[in-house]
Amino acid sequence: MGHHDCHDHHHHHHHATKRIGFAFFLNFSFALVEIFGGIWVNSVAILSDAIHDLGDSLALGLAWILEKKSHGKSTDSYSYGFRRLSIVSAFFTAGVLILGSCLVIYQSVVRILHPEPADAVGMMGFAVLGIIVNGAAFFKLNGGNSHNENALKWHLIEDVMGWVIVLIGAIIMKFADLPLLDPILGLGLAIWILFNVIKGLKKTIDVFLQAVPEDLSLTVLTRRLKQVPGVEDLHHLHLWTMDGEAHIFTAHVVMKEALTSDQVIRLKCQMKDILLKEYKIKEATLEFEWPLETCNDLTHD
Repeated sequence: MGHHDCHDHHHHHHHATKRIGFAFFLNFSFALVEIFGGIWVNSVAILSDAIHDLGDSLALGLAWILEKKSHGKSTDSYSYGFRRLSIVSAFFTAGVLILGSCLVIYQSVVRILHPEPADAVGMMGFAVLGIIVNGAAFFKLNGGNSHNENALKWHLIEDVMGWVIVLIGAIIMKFADLPLLDPILGLGLAIWILFNVIKGLKKTIDVFLQAVPEDLSLTVLTRRLKQVPGVEDLHHLHLWTMDGEAHIFTAHVVMKEALTSDQVIRLKCQMKDILLKEYKIKEATLEFEWPLETCNDLTHD
């Protein structure tokens, strides 16, 4: 009898933790500075971006911790390890951003009703600094390709664009007497942040509720696995994601005919290979059933 082995594939991100750590400390320090700066130059537009930066700093910090945790082993109490901590961190970050955005929206509306002058030169200085800091964090992360880094790079691009908008607004305010422009910018940025956070929160809730990953179709996947020679049918199918990256699949596989143990192992490896290479599912549990066997798991549909 031959020996068959379904190989696991591991991807290591050697310097991801250091890159994310650098970006976190850079962004968090700057977020604190700009909160005081926004109050100092009397600009709700800067405060709006400060809240966004603070939220992204929390996301960076939690991603940094999670990147470290991901190298740790599972325990008796946490058999999957701590991968789903990312869901907790996503809820926490979203909560901070929603609360902050609502405060900025309120402050912007108050300022629109009762306009106050803002320090345009100070706004320009902070905007340039914001572009440099977020740009530096982006280029630091640009050297890596881990899931965390790729997600965080988009946050930093959004931050840079936000500061570009503040800079343009500050330049206009420097040469034109438009005190309303600052709260309008602040309101626009806060609403934009809120919209993106709520959109991201829906994805987080889907992961929390163990929905099928949005980039996969259970129908398509089932149809593909049924094409494998030796497979008669599949039932009791479950497909979900641990954290948006690590997907898990379980199924009961009904065989067309009685197979030897060697043939079953070969069939299992073939199916797992398809799941890994075509659908990037690294973790699959397949229970094989003989023809005419009654499934003893009564919970499936």
